[in-house]
Amino acid sequence: MLSVLRAAGAVGGGKRKLALDIGCSGGFFIESLTPYFERVIGLDIDSLALAEAMNNRGSAEVIYVAADSMLLPFTDNSIDLVICNHVYEHVPDAERLFSEIHRVLVAGGVCYFGAASRLALIEPHYHLPLLSWLPKWLAHRYLRAMKKGDYYYENLRGYRGIRKLIGKFRVHDYTLDIVKHPDRYAARDIIPENSLIERIPLLVWKAFYRVLPGYIFILRKQGG
Repeated sequence: MLSVLRAAGAVGGGKRKLALDIGCSGGFFIESLTPYFERVIGLDIDSLALAEAMNNRGSAEVIYVAADSMLLPFTDNSIDLVICNHVYEHVPDAERLFSEIHRVLVAGGVCYFGAASRLALIEPHYHLPLLSWLPKWLAHRYLRAMKKGDYYYENLRGYRGIRKLIGKFRVHDYTLDIVKHPDRYAARDIIPENSLIERIPLLVWKAFYRVLPGYIFILRKQGG
């Protein structure tokens, strides 16, 4: 994530004022942002996760806030960077989430958006084949049959749905660049060296781009 943010010019070159990590959970990424921002806010609706994050906090620049991502408790044009990594599918209204992100970003501000796709062969949260492909009523039954839960709450989208969601922003898609240059983006955890995945030609990735299991975008608010 930091490698993508550096490539986008969103970190480095002096400290900016304020970064926000939406759905920060236990605060695993927040400390990585403190060298680049005067203040970093971790926001989550899960109070237990925030309690864990606060217990592990190591930097005075970090603040944790319990709040709803669809009603961000920040003024307009106040945030320089928003992290929204694998969050959109968990909220009841993803359009409202991104409307809020757009509202709070300064002109020219950046959102790092990691987006899983509903066309992933293995659903990323429950690790069940084709779960996100199914209609909700059948997905609920599938989860119960596999003893993974009672209801499938996540609302994953395909590529077109994801792009529609972020239509207010200027979009820089880093997905294929990461596939092409895994060392540049510290992505060897998902593209191991000399693996079958690495040997797939880029033309194949491009051909099947719209059915990839996920995407990484940098979103920039117009005006900067």
